[in-house]
Amino acid sequence: MRTLILFLPFLLFAEVNKSKLINCYEIFEQRRVELEAKLDQIIEQEQAFIALKNASMNILKKKEKKIDKKLKEINNTLAKIEQTKKENEELVKKYQKILEEIKKAQTSKLVQSYAKMRAGNAAKILQNMDMNTSLEILSKLSPKVLSKIFAKMDTQKAAVLTEKLKNFTPKGQ
Repeated sequence: MRTLILFLPFLLFAEVNKSKLINCYEIFEQRRVELEAKLDQIIEQEQAFIALKNASMNILKKKEKKIDKKLKEINNTLAKIEQTKKENEELVKKYQKILEEIKKAQTSKLVQSYAKMRAGNAAKILQNMDMNTSLEILSKLSPKVLSKIFAKMDTQKAAVLTEKLKNFTPKGQ
């Protein structure tokens, strides 16, 4: 019995340690289950993040495609505008040339009319006309006709027109 008394504390100690061991295993098992649950939660969050990232990237790519499409449309429209602008500029030049030819033809007819007129009648009309118009006509008349017209004009008006005619450059030249 004596051995039993001596052995009894050892058995009690072993029994306490055994329960502690069991408690440790239970605690470890609980902790493992908690960690696995936490790991599963992290994996779910990671998958949700990846799905969100992919969805965002898809939306971004779609918006980039739309922007590229709009940019191409804008560039095409700009090219059309530039082409139209060039065409309009060419038309303006063409019509300006036609207008100049018409003005030259009109001036030419006017000059011919004054050249055929009597010098006295031409002088009266030209001295009462706008200075630039008179100079335009007089500059295109032959010297022979011009001298006859000046001879029939008021001397002061003839002097002024002669002075201005020296430095006058007809339009379109």
